[in-house]
Amino acid sequence: MKRIRMIGYDLDGTLLTEKKELTNRTKSILERMADTGAILVAATGRALSGIPEDVKNLRGADYFITANGAGVYRRRPAYLSKHMASDFRTGGIHESASSEGTDEDIYELILERNIDRTRGLEIMRELAKLRVMPDPFIEGRCYMLGDKAYLVDDMDVTPQMKAYIRSSRTLIDDMETFLSDKDMQKITINFATDSSGERIDLDEVLEIVERYPEFNAVTGGINNIEISDRAATKGDAMMWLAERLGIDREQIVTFGDSENDITMIKMAGTGVAMGNALDEVKAAADAVTQTNDDDGVAIYLENICRE
Repeated sequence: MKRIRMIGYDLDGTLLTEKKELTNRTKSILERMADTGAILVAATGRALSGIPEDVKNLRGADYFITANGAGVYRRRPAYLSKHMASDFRTGGIHESASSEGTDEDIYELILERNIDRTRGLEIMRELAKLRVMPDPFIEGRCYMLGDKAYLVDDMDVTPQMKAYIRSSRTLIDDMETFLSDKDMQKITINFATDSSGERIDLDEVLEIVERYPEFNAVTGGINNIEISDRAATKGDAMMWLAERLGIDREQIVTFGDSENDITMIKMAGTGVAMGNALDEVKAAADAVTQTNDDDGVAIYLENICRE
């Protein structure tokens, strides 16, 4: 294997444990790899605002693929953002015209592939009639229709996932007004379950999605459906970023567990499925590691370091 220059990793079900924690073991090996020159890239279905701070603050993690590839961000540390501005597309860095600065890191949007505004609002209208939670992702943040928030209680997910969903969403009351002048990066459809554990209104959602062939629909690992523009995938975003950083695909290792990870598993030089991954993810991967609760990412990278 060529020297690893980029490590891409999904978050839920991959880098993070089921308790939504980044373990010290995984953090240690990732930063060790970063010290050898590897660029760390979180590639998640989450919005930028939903990425945990300990993941954002990993040494060497300056790029973030969010909303399944619909939004790619570059981090500028606070000490640079006070006085410097940059243009990722041209590689130029220059003194900022403002001397005010900030004490917080700045996240620059360097690639965005939004859902068509008109068609996005159309599908939101249809989904809003059902007993599901169609959550729009806009400019790095997540939103939820206020009259759907009660459905979180009936989701068949862990308490930690319910807590994440509640904490990461801003409630909106008037969908039509709110979305009329905004572009959506992604729509995540979460489901409540009935007494038998079946997802409520799943068939109706699938029928609606089929009427929008310009959208890409995948699962994010918690029996949800995530809708984005067909050009927005984790794999395409990863390759776009690698090309601009001068990194060959053979120098990229990616980790994932769900359907929305398959594109980056296939496109990377080495795609690694987690032990808890879906069968179709394992079939697409070059290797399978341990589960997310067993530090699967760390175990794979530690083995590489021993070679």
